[in-house]
Amino acid sequence: MNFDEHLEKFYYYLSSEKRYSINTLESYSNDLKLLTNFLESKQKKNWKSISESDITNYFKGLNKSLSKNTTKRKYASIKSFFKFLLQEGYIHKNILMDIKSPKSSSAIPKPLSIKEMDMILMKTNTSKKFSRDTSIFTTMYAAGLRVSEVLNINLGGIKITDKTLKVSGKGSKERILPIYQEACKELQYYIKNIRPFFSKDNDFYSLLFTDKNSKPMTRQYVWRSLKIRALKAGINKNVSPHMIRHSYATHLLQGGASIRHVQEFLGHNSVESTQIYTKIPNQRLIKDYNLAHPRGNQ
Repeated sequence: MNFDEHLEKFYYYLSSEKRYSINTLESYSNDLKLLTNFLESKQKKNWKSISESDITNYFKGLNKSLSKNTTKRKYASIKSFFKFLLQEGYIHKNILMDIKSPKSSSAIPKPLSIKEMDMILMKTNTSKKFSRDTSIFTTMYAAGLRVSEVLNINLGGIKITDKTLKVSGKGSKERILPIYQEACKELQYYIKNIRPFFSKDNDFYSLLFTDKNSKPMTRQYVWRSLKIRALKAGINKNVSPHMIRHSYATHLLQGGASIRHVQEFLGHNSVESTQIYTKIPNQRLIKDYNLAHPRGNQ
């Protein structure tokens, strides 16, 4: 069996049994395709012929500009694949077990300030697209959503009276999240007055946010729309959709929310993933420090 046949079986396993999202599958596919291209250039014919030195040389040859986190993700993809090969009996040893994972960096997320978020959510245009995009950004900030999560919300997942929405996160794990009152009003207005311009589908499983003629929206569009809006608002930062999620987590913690609750809201499996936000300077604490310290106001 050649490289591609094993990879196809692995992708089927991830989608049918592990129920990984399309985005995750694409990441695995890209990571493993790079590896197979490298191995084929070394005249390797099948997975049984791969040695530890082959994998080590592959990582040594990776683009040096890649971040440590990206390199670590590639390692995790390959390790998961070799684990699959072993459990299916295609190989007799998982050589990745003897190769150390690259250390990831702990870069502190860059959130937007509350004022900057207000500027992004401000209604300065009456066009249908502008209003729809405002509703998207509002929903992301109200619930700390990833782009893929907000674009996959169904009409049936919105409960205006309960002030909640249901999203499907990584690994198809569902979570029900609270949203603040103004966000509910924004969604209510959008569903009644803006959404009909883009979609006539109103059943339970219809997408909440669509392009014209009910077509699904892309992550690239949301990224581009947010970038343009931030620039027009005069925000001199490299703004991305994930910064809204960072801002949500940061603002909740600065407002006094429990880190455990923020972990649940974000859908993190481990609190360690959420603790990165505690490293961001808390302006309220700094203000209290300056008021309390005898030389704080000097």
